[in-house]
Amino acid sequence: MKTFLLTILLITSTYILAGGPWLEKKKSGYFQFQTTLPVTSYNRLFLSGNKQLDLNRSAIDINFQAYLEYGITDQLNLIAVLPFKYISTGSEQSQLTNPTLLPNGNLSGIGNYKIALKQQILNKKLKVAVSLQSSFKPINHVLEKGLITGYNANSIGLYTHIGKSFSKRTYSFIEGGFNTVSNDFSDFYEIHYEIGYQFKNSVWGAFTLDLRESLRNGSYRNENLRQTGFYTNDQEYFSFGFKSSYELKTKLGFSAAVFGAFTGNYVAYMTTFSLGIYKKW
Repeated sequence: MKTFLLTILLITSTYILAGGPWLEKKKSGYFQFQTTLPVTSYNRLFLSGNKQLDLNRSAIDINFQAYLEYGITDQLNLIAVLPFKYISTGSEQSQLTNPTLLPNGNLSGIGNYKIALKQQILNKKLKVAVSLQSSFKPINHVLEKGLITGYNANSIGLYTHIGKSFSKRTYSFIEGGFNTVSNDFSDFYEIHYEIGYQFKNSVWGAFTLDLRESLRNGSYRNENLRQTGFYTNDQEYFSFGFKSSYELKTKLGFSAAVFGAFTGNYVAYMTTFSLGIYKKW
């Protein structure tokens, strides 16, 4: 089976909010700023059934994201995610695969920002939490060029988070939920699994699996967005990832990640990497 690298954060409005079933204590928190950069532009999308779609123009997607998790109480956390996007389409490909050639251009702006509340319901050796997550659409778009900085829809989802620390150095959790989406977009569900290990006192590494599946019950369709791969309906993926972090004694830390995937639908064929800086208090 073919594998490919894609930008999971391209789909930020559906990204499962980080942290698993572990919550920040009252008045404690975690803030991260992260950027995801492509190694190069892309000119292909993956479609269901191991198919591919060649694009008329090359495209590029750069994502900047601020993430905050704050302890309202020991059992209730507030989470907020604010993405900022820069996207563009560039050179015309040598062989056009679609009779309609869109003008090239670029666009920047806020993506789908998210707010969530996470409640812990079991805090023993096995940790369990639930969260209610909402995504909103203060997006920019120039649809005649196939450019948009987020999904043209709002969503709300209910998630369950289950995990356990097997030792001081090893943890694992799984979380997933169902989202209902407005504006004739399809509803979807997603599942995230993560296992992590502490190599040294300040260095962590983790392996992840992510699944997003559309119910394909929405009628929204924009052919221009399907020419660029920017936030069209029915995007799906089954992906894997590697993450690492290094934390100083001051609780200032640095993170890096790379993601790959086994299958996808209307997601970009490109190599990306993510770099971040975070602070705990």
